[in-house]
Amino acid sequence: MDTDDNFPQDVGEDYVPPPREGLHKEPALCNAILRSVTSSVPLSIRSSSISPGSGLFVDQTVEEGREIYRSEPLMSAIDAGNPSFCHYCLRDTSAAAENGSEPLSQAKACMGCRVARFCSKKCQKDAWAKFHKDECGVLKDVPKIKAEHLLVHRLIFWQQRKGITTTQGNVIEMLETHFNDYSNDGERNAEILDKGMAVHKATGGKVNAGLTWRMIPAFRSNCVRLRPASKKESVGAALDLVTTTINHSCEPNAFVFFEGTQLRVRSLKRIASGGEISICYVDPTIDTVRRQSMLKREHFFDCCCSRCKGEEKEYTMLLKTKPRIDAFHKAQRAILDLMSSAVVAAKYPGLYPAFEDVGGVETQIRTITQGAFPSSSWPDHIEPLPSARMSIADLHMGHGKLAPALRSALRGKLMSCRRCGPEFVNEMMDVIYILLAFGNLAVDDAVFEDKALPSPPGLCTVACGYLYETFQEAGKAFGGDAAYTKGICDILASVLAKKPGEKPGSEGFAKEFAIAQAGMTDWAAIPSSYRMIL
Repeated sequence: MDTDDNFPQDVGEDYVPPPREGLHKEPALCNAILRSVTSSVPLSIRSSSISPGSGLFVDQTVEEGREIYRSEPLMSAIDAGNPSFCHYCLRDTSAAAENGSEPLSQAKACMGCRVARFCSKKCQKDAWAKFHKDECGVLKDVPKIKAEHLLVHRLIFWQQRKGITTTQGNVIEMLETHFNDYSNDGERNAEILDKGMAVHKATGGKVNAGLTWRMIPAFRSNCVRLRPASKKESVGAALDLVTTTINHSCEPNAFVFFEGTQLRVRSLKRIASGGEISICYVDPTIDTVRRQSMLKREHFFDCCCSRCKGEEKEYTMLLKTKPRIDAFHKAQRAILDLMSSAVVAAKYPGLYPAFEDVGGVETQIRTITQGAFPSSSWPDHIEPLPSARMSIADLHMGHGKLAPALRSALRGKLMSCRRCGPEFVNEMMDVIYILLAFGNLAVDDAVFEDKALPSPPGLCTVACGYLYETFQEAGKAFGGDAAYTKGICDILASVLAKKPGEKPGSEGFAKEFAIAQAGMTDWAAIPSSYRMIL
């Protein structure tokens, strides 16, 4: 194998990197890493139209809901503390229970570090040979290590074993490190130094500390978060050399998800030939201030995209004055802090008893929102209200209270702006799981004493309609071959098998669904304009 054990070694604590050159200025390197991915259209790395440096472009038009490319990242790691994902094959052993399929072997902890988990003896053996032999001691000493930092250890170990090719090493050397940005922030620079020295020591001290010092921020900025299709949150991190060239937009035309060990990039909208691919570096569902704060802290730029400008303009139109806008942003933070405490209180009973009453949490949210909009109502689509309502639905479900869970989930989902894409699919499935839970109740259950609540057959009809629409959107967002899409299809088939009468796709079902959904949304006090149309 063509290898390179000569990352620059003459790097000391007073090191100042040379001016960073864009990868697009090295066509041989660009072509080499592009050959490592399987793409549906020709790709090229050129000077970015979004930000300084390089960007990834399509050289043929890609329609909405199509795969752009897939690849096996150079390296990936599961977050420490995740109990269900195999650290080698990245399989989620809890997914079987969610999808109702045959149970998988539970991911069992390594007896050495007690942190890494594996779904089988084979995965454990293969991981030991590939990377875990090096990392077991690291995980034992630092059990809460961030996935990105663990990957820096792996890079150094592999480099020492000549497991990094010349091409890979050269591309990694060209990654953006934000060296000067960290150097100008005393506290964060000290943190990077500490982390770099820890990696230096843990990997044997044979590589100059300056290399690890630079790789810590480089991996923070360039690793992509590992998010399976069925999860709303990431479970780890991966370094994929082609994906490091994709730039950010809060209103992206593509997104990344993982199917097992495979990274997949799919289009969210049509990308014309010659167009640059963009993804959102942070959770696209969060509010403007949090997005901009996270981008500034982790990627050192101020986002001025059309979405950020549009949302700020909306806030100005609604609130008029800067003091009221500042109060609104303060209220956003208050809701987030409140929900964070409520979620922790539910997970660890007794820790925060004041936040264990879900009804009380809802009352506090109403108080906060009324204070931010004293002469009107907090718009239902503006975050973090939709996300807070979805979280409250989860809390009600944890207490077995289906009716308030359904009402909160419906208001959180239907009254938000998201009606397509991966986030829409994930959130709709949360609503659907609550609807399906009603099907497990006896017809004389106390919950049905509320005569405004649709009957079990009516709720089943709504669940079928929502499943039908969600399945179609999942196919567009994740692809028909994604396990998550197949799982949604299986759930739809199971529900339809039990439902008599008309099926989705027919005019008769559309009428039946419209009547049932109208009854449900009226019960949840949701205006008719937010209803889903089949």
